Amino acid sequence: ADDPLSEGEVGKVGVSISTLEDMRELLAGIPLDKVSTSMTINAPAMILLAMYAVVAEEQGVSMDKISGTIQNDILKEYIARGTYVFPPGPSMRLITDIFEYCSEQIPKWNTISISGYHIREAGSTAVQELAFTISNALAYVES
Repeated sequence: ADDPLSEGEVGKVGVSISTLEDMRELLAGIPLDKVSTSMTINAPAMILLAMYAVVAEEQGVSMDKISGTIQNDILKEYIARGTYVFPPGPSMRLITDIFEYCSEQIPKWNTISISGYHIREAGSTAVQELAFTISNALAYVES
């Protein structure tokens, strides 16, 4: 967020979290064992989830007590937004690694929230939005 190239862009589409300290500041005073958090993030989902888990541990909250959701819908990012970081193959691997990790370590965490909204906003019809969304869901299940 402090790079000159980011000037005028930081915070346009949500809270800017660049460091663990940013996450600590954001979550200060919030009891993570009592609040379910939803983060509409995709490409950086694994990074922000890791930061969130560290802050929970620093609060003395065990991973089986935290709950929340990350959007983590990278296929929608490829189709509609172009806000991805890695190619599709490695991105799908990261997503399925999150599924596995959370099922074992953070069982109350919703590891994906599949969205068709951006696909529709990018110009699809309602039928196309639904078709892409269901197709994406199947791709995640098959991974």
